[in-house]
Amino acid sequence: MNLVYRGGDPSTTSLTPVVGITEYHQVNAVPLGAAQDYTTLYTVLAVSDALTGAAWPDGVIPRAQRLGAFGTQQISLLTADTPGAGAFPGAVRLDTTVETAAVAVITVPGRSDGRPTWILGDDRASVLGTTTYLE
Repeated sequence: MNLVYRGGDPSTTSLTPVVGITEYHQVNAVPLGAAQDYTTLYTVLAVSDALTGAAWPDGVIPRAQRLGAFGTQQISLLTADTPGAGAFPGAVRLDTTVETAAVAVITVPGRSDGRPTWILGDDRASVLGTTTYLE
């Protein structure tokens, strides 16, 4: 919906928003892939009994963090996003070394023209005001 709303061309957009998934072992920092399209969502899964938090790099907006058990393992799910395209934001720093971590890079297509965007249905991240362009 956002792609069509912002005047994008859906015929040139992949139907699979997951750009890549990378796995790491015995790390306390997880490199994030390059931001792409309108918004890039980073989802990090980590296996560790001691993980209690993470620090995202500048320009990446933390969204949700869930800690829980899956069988006998303690699994953490961390999510964040960043607008724009082309930049490598860095790495998310974990507060402990984890056995295994994986990061999925998910794209949300749209325009990266620097204008504020009203995303339909997103009350928290969208503000319809005098600086928002409706096209």
